[in-house]
Amino acid sequence: MRFGIFTMPEHPPQENWTLSYDRDIDDVVLAEKLGFHEYWIGEHHTGGFENVPVAEYMIAKASGLTSRIRLGTGVVNLPYHEPFLVAERLAFLDHLTHGRLEYGFGGGGLPTDKALFQMPAEEATPRMNEAIEIVWKLLTSEDPVDYEGVYWKYENRQIQVGPYQDPPPFAIAGLTGVHNYAKCGERGWNPLSVYFAPLLAEKNEFTPDLQQQAHAMTTAASAAGLDPAGARANWRISREVYVSDDKNQAMKDIREGVHRSYEYLLGLGLGALMKKDIEMPDAELTFEWMAEELPWVIGSPEDCVRQIREIEESVGGFGTFLINSRDWVSTDKWNRSLELFARYVMPQFQRNQHMARRLKLADVALGRA
Repeated sequence: MRFGIFTMPEHPPQENWTLSYDRDIDDVVLAEKLGFHEYWIGEHHTGGFENVPVAEYMIAKASGLTSRIRLGTGVVNLPYHEPFLVAERLAFLDHLTHGRLEYGFGGGGLPTDKALFQMPAEEATPRMNEAIEIVWKLLTSEDPVDYEGVYWKYENRQIQVGPYQDPPPFAIAGLTGVHNYAKCGERGWNPLSVYFAPLLAEKNEFTPDLQQQAHAMTTAASAAGLDPAGARANWRISREVYVSDDKNQAMKDIREGVHRSYEYLLGLGLGALMKKDIEMPDAELTFEWMAEELPWVIGSPEDCVRQIREIEESVGGFGTFLINSRDWVSTDKWNRSLELFARYVMPQFQRNQHMARRLKLADVALGRA
């Protein structure tokens, strides 16, 4: 299993946002030092909490301060963008990162963003589907592209600077259905699961739970003649994560920040996507309920290892676990949480020959061998 970080990023409006961008860049640098494989940065335009409108700018700056960690757009909201310009700027960014770019796309899940761009709800998905095909053609075709669709028409279009990676690694986030997971399984692309998707939601037809997402991607992969195990290896699952000395301390540390964050999210109407039962009132989406029932990964390193293993077993396996980066605690506490995770949680899922040898040596030293 690989590990990474996803940041919305979320910074309350009362914060110094200029400083918040610097702190996010510092977070990317720290993530590389701690051995995380990838870092994803979101795109939002409204709401007052998620304050990065162009993830590519953040990635460009972060790439100059790092050398190994992969950097992903999490995500470019395709319905709001002209596909040719998306393809052109991502291919260019791929070169600037020396091939460390993950090409992440989505349909724009923030309701206030849809309102800003006057995007009818029924139009976002078909725009997304059309745009991603255009972007793929422009990035992978050696010849100029002609395209005639509902929303965009091109004749003899070709980007001057092609992508560094061949083929470019595409990823799609899914929020309100399983169609994007099926598309990823069919095309060999990387599915991205949102941090509040429940493991199982049998009584909520409006939200695709993680088990449904897994079924959609593996079924589509098999139908396309691809290995369903490969589809699972491409799958990124994101969760709320915070590591401390024990679960009680962890819950105490983040309680105030959780309340602020989820007051914002529930105010946007996103509570329906977190529920196992659609009849459940929003008032019952408490901190304790979400931590246990979605579930989150919170507590001591040992708690976190157990919780991740339970998620892995429930969904049947996945390739990359993403920590949802939050502004719930002071920087020193957040950095300690990441360090504890990297030192004591990640190695339990990355058992290689060197790890096995170290454990054997420890057993010998303690007289257990």
